[in-house]
Amino acid sequence: MTPASAAPPPPPRPVAGAEGALAAVLASPDLLGCAVQPVVDLERAVVAGYEVLARPAPRLGVGPAPLFAAAAEDIGSLEALHVLALRTAHPLLADLPPDTFLTVNADARALASPRVLAELLAWGDLGGLVVEVLEERWPDDHGPVLSSLDALRAAGALVALDDVGAAWAGLSRVLEVRPSFVKLDRHLVARLGHDPAVEATVRAVGDMADTLDAWVCLEGVETPDQLAAAARLGVPLAQGYLLGRPAAAWPQPDLAVVRELRSETGSGAGLAGLVRTPGRGDLEVDDRGRPLSVGASLPDGRAWRHPVTALGIRTSPHAALARAMARPPQDRFAPLVVTAADGRALGLVHVDALATAVAASSGRAGTAGRG
Repeated sequence: MTPASAAPPPPPRPVAGAEGALAAVLASPDLLGCAVQPVVDLERAVVAGYEVLARPAPRLGVGPAPLFAAAAEDIGSLEALHVLALRTAHPLLADLPPDTFLTVNADARALASPRVLAELLAWGDLGGLVVEVLEERWPDDHGPVLSSLDALRAAGALVALDDVGAAWAGLSRVLEVRPSFVKLDRHLVARLGHDPAVEATVRAVGDMADTLDAWVCLEGVETPDQLAAAARLGVPLAQGYLLGRPAAAWPQPDLAVVRELRSETGSGAGLAGLVRTPGRGDLEVDDRGRPLSVGASLPDGRAWRHPVTALGIRTSPHAALARAMARPPQDRFAPLVVTAADGRALGLVHVDALATAVAASSGRAGTAGRG
C-alpha cells in the first residue's frame, strides 16, 4: 500500500472520565479553550459585557463543570486549573469592545490562593475586569478570600457574586462581600412567572443590591416569559440562550426581543430623562471614568466634595429620591450619579429634578384616581 492510499489515522479516543481529562489539561494547557457569552443591559438594549466560559477540547469528552468538579477535590489541581483558565482569558481583556466588561469565574478557595491572586495581579490594570466568585465551597476562614478581593478592587477590578439564591447564607454573603454585581441562581430564574414567592425574592435581592450600588443579573434566561418577568421586576442585566449563546469573541446578538419588550412594557423611563452632563468640577472620576466624588459650591464660594451615591439608569425617581433623602444632612441635596454596569459615570441627576418628577407622577396618579 502506498502512502497516498493509506487510511487516515483514527480520531483520538476520549480520555477516561473527568479525572483523566483534568490530568490531560494540566499536562497540555492547549486542551483548554474558552468562549464568551453576552451580558445584556435590558434598559439600553445593548451588550454590557461578556462572561468567559471555559471549554475543554471536545476530544476530552467532558464539559467544564465535571472538569472543575474533579479539580475541586485537590486544592493544588484547583489552583493549577484556575491559572490555566485565567491565562486563556487574559488576551481577551486587551481586545474587549468599548464600554463593556469581561467576567472571569473563580472558586472562592482558589481566590484565597496566593498563586491565583498573583496571576490576576500580574495582568496590571484590571479596569474592565469583573471577578465572579462562585457561591459554593467557601473556605471556613473567609479572611483570605476577602483580602484577595480587596487587592483585586485596588487594581481596578469589580467583583460579582454568583448563584445568589433565597437562602440566608447567600444573602449574608452579599452583605459580607459587597459586590458590584449580584447574579441570581438560575434555578430561581427558571421559576419566574410561575411562583410569586420567587418574584418576591428577586425584588428583595434587588432592593438589597440598590442599597449597595450593585447591579442584579439574571442568568439562564431562555424564554420570552422569563425576560418579561425580568423587565417587570426592574432587573437591569440578563444573560442566557435567549439573549446570546456562548461563542468565540465577540458575539453581537440580535436584541430585537429586548427592544420590543421595552416598547411593550414602557421600560426606558427610570432616570433616563433626568440625567444631565456634569459641568466643570461637578464630578470627579478616575482614569476609568468611575465616579470618585461629586462637587458643589458653598454659599461663600468654597468648593465642597460629596461622597458618591450611584444609581442604575433603571432606578425609578421615587427610589432615587428616597436614596437621596436617606443620606446625611450635609450630603442630602448633592446630585446623584447614574452609572453604567462597568462603573462608568453616565451623568448626574439633581435632587430638585427628582422631586419634580415624583410630584408630577403623584399628581397624575391622583387625577387618575379621581377620574
